[in-house]
Amino acid sequence: MAILTNEEDLAVQAKLNFILGAKTYDTYFQGFHCSELSDGIAIAYAKSEYMAGVISAEFSGEIAVAVESIVGERVTAVLVLPPPTLRR
Repeated sequence: MAILTNEEDLAVQAKLNFILGAKTYDTYFQGFHCSELSDGIAIAYAKSEYMAGVISAEFSGEIAVAVESIVGERVTAVLVLPPPTLRR
């Protein structure tokens, strides 16, 4: 499992902004970040459960391309999750 650094995460976001265009990126990817790559699965978080579903359904391919180009490892699947909740 490779945890992405802050710089790699920002580079993935910049690459997605370039691939998708600013309007699409700003509409869907506010609060988005990639956290790790484990056995070819890129794990990312969105700002809500709804946005995680939309991003996963519509943009998994683009996310895979962006992560592959930054990290240099093959991405076979993308898992977009809602933000983790804090347990009390």
